[in-house]
Amino acid sequence: MLNASHPYYLPMLHKHMRLQGTEFPHFVTSVGNCCPSRTSLLTGRHCHNTNLTANDPPHGSYTGFKTKKLDKSYLPLWLQDAGYRTYQLGKVLNGFKGSVTRQYGCLPGWDHSMPPIEPQSDAAAARADALLKQKPPVYLSFYYTDCQYVEEVEGEPDINLFNRAFNWMEESVDAGVPFFLYLASANPHDGPVDGMPRVEAKFADALPGLKVPRGPNYGVPTDPRFGMSKTKPLWWDPAWTDKHYRMRALSMLTIDEQLDRLVTKLQCLGILDNTYILFSSDNGFKLGQHNIPSEKFTYFEEDVALPFFIRGPGVPRGAYANTVQTAMVDITATILNLAGGSVTPGADPVDGGAIPLDLLRSLHPQPNSPFYNYTGAYWNARAGTVDMFAPPATSAAVCERASRPPPAPPTPPPAPPCKTKKCKNAANVFDETDDAVNARFAALESSAFVSGAVNGWASAALGRRSLAAAAAAAAEEEEQTREEAQEEEEEALTAEEVEDQDEGEGGAARRVAQATSAAAAADGGRVSTWGNMALIEQWKYGKLWRGKDYRVIRACMPPNATLAASAAGARRTGNVCYKYVVFCDIDNAPGKLRLTQLFNLSSDEGEIHDLLLKPPVPAGTQRLVDRLDAALTVLCYCSGSSCTQPFSRIHPDESVVNLAEAMDPKYDSLYAGFKKLDYKKCADYYDPSHEIPDLRLVPLELLKVFQGQA
Repeated sequence: MLNASHPYYLPMLHKHMRLQGTEFPHFVTSVGNCCPSRTSLLTGRHCHNTNLTANDPPHGSYTGFKTKKLDKSYLPLWLQDAGYRTYQLGKVLNGFKGSVTRQYGCLPGWDHSMPPIEPQSDAAAARADALLKQKPPVYLSFYYTDCQYVEEVEGEPDINLFNRAFNWMEESVDAGVPFFLYLASANPHDGPVDGMPRVEAKFADALPGLKVPRGPNYGVPTDPRFGMSKTKPLWWDPAWTDKHYRMRALSMLTIDEQLDRLVTKLQCLGILDNTYILFSSDNGFKLGQHNIPSEKFTYFEEDVALPFFIRGPGVPRGAYANTVQTAMVDITATILNLAGGSVTPGADPVDGGAIPLDLLRSLHPQPNSPFYNYTGAYWNARAGTVDMFAPPATSAAVCERASRPPPAPPTPPPAPPCKTKKCKNAANVFDETDDAVNARFAALESSAFVSGAVNGWASAALGRRSLAAAAAAAAEEEEQTREEAQEEEEEALTAEEVEDQDEGEGGAARRVAQATSAAAAADGGRVSTWGNMALIEQWKYGKLWRGKDYRVIRACMPPNATLAASAAGARRTGNVCYKYVVFCDIDNAPGKLRLTQLFNLSSDEGEIHDLLLKPPVPAGTQRLVDRLDAALTVLCYCSGSSCTQPFSRIHPDESVVNLAEAMDPKYDSLYAGFKKLDYKKCADYYDPSHEIPDLRLVPLELLKVFQGQA
């Protein structure tokens, strides 16, 4: 959402993934928080099925993952059963520490693993701390290698991970055994020096003057009912977020370079054309959007809409899958399907669906990426000087193997945990417990942060402005932004929608029905049962902002409704998508907890025009809300196939498999008759007894939980 995957910034991602594979502009994680999102990837299950909802125990962190026994049936075990060697490198889950592993053990299912860990002695912490103080800083990383010994490695942490990955890949190829490699880089995460991402010294002067994109929601306060942001626009010094953005971009240059090395290594090993590579993130991030200087826990696109690329056998090349919405749990299902694996017998099913490669091939027989014929410059090369279709270089020197690490030493006796301040500073990871996040955001609201004097981070080169000037400019920019957004919205409305608004009807719903019927006529009816519905859910409210307990559905038109593209915005074109929010407001009294929002992501990518804000809601929009609320209710309690096809609960005969089909007027009374999803109380973990759904839309095994609520 912040333009970070543009070819200019990540040329190797462009070369190896976008041009040689498929990009999904409508990919989301079901939770914009690192530990729950990674749990969804490892298990293939939504948060409400794992109850891993936070970064802290008991409902979060490595401890929560172990105590909930989520490692009894999850991705690496399934792949080992399918004959794969499994390798894990980098961050696995928050709170992975020596003391925790001594209590709960390591994660099973990995033939080799290299997760970061805190230093295990005061002496090791002192060494790391001294290196961090050098200019430029030198990183001393600690890894709990193969759950046997702590390894100390100097150098940029992510490069360490890639180097070890190459060793293990060679090992697997030499043995003639297929492998699964899970590599979770630290970049662009904030690091231990000044709270900024790690940047290699050679990249320090790149991208001078880069600033956060000033999109339509930059510095625009959220609805005050939700308590997410201050009502004063741009209440912080924008120079801080500009520098943070630039540092994140610079840190990703390391990942881009290592991606090039990875693809080249696969080519050297002769397995590139027989390997699937998937590239994504666990969550997004805001830097000034929605008037929030730095945060990631909302349902807005900046937090949950992520880059996602896949390449490999049968994956269309140069494809921009702009009509297919996918989610984090779909990655799990896709990997399992490609590997020919299956879930442990008797265990809970995955909630995602394998990405339909056959559908992608039919939709994109030819490259359609908007960047396929990109001829502009890259950050390190002038326009027209690089052949992005050239194969990876595989000279003898390039393909020469690096030395293997020494054999593992004998397992030492467990050391007492290191508790000094130096250990914390030298752990080379950023503390992401909920308490630590709350403390950081409290610090961001200090007078120094607001005025821009934050550890010298504000600078003239980054466009520092005084607070008074910033406030005045913000007010002017906000007014201009609102006027421009209103003009764009009015221009985007069809004649039917304008008429509907005048007559109190819902043009959004009418457009859905019209586009669907036109698409069906053009394409010969339904071409796929892919639902294009995604769940976003969050619990854990507290000090950060007054509530983040919500359920959200992100619903797009069916994949073959290509005629709906005319109604889409300038970016991520090709489909019309809606986001419907049911939010639990802890400031309200019981019985009045429910707040709702509806955004048309096609014409309002910044999510600043809530279609439900001003009553009365037009009748056509209400018809759309009726469908979305019912489908969201199903998703809130789904498991397995009902998560990929929520309409199957409402239409067991499969007469409806997507939103467009559900909009048929003959179903109006059915959907209007469902009770709207509501709350009994706001909570910080999943408990269905805290919620009030229509009992006809929940699984039979949950009915006893809701007894007395009908």
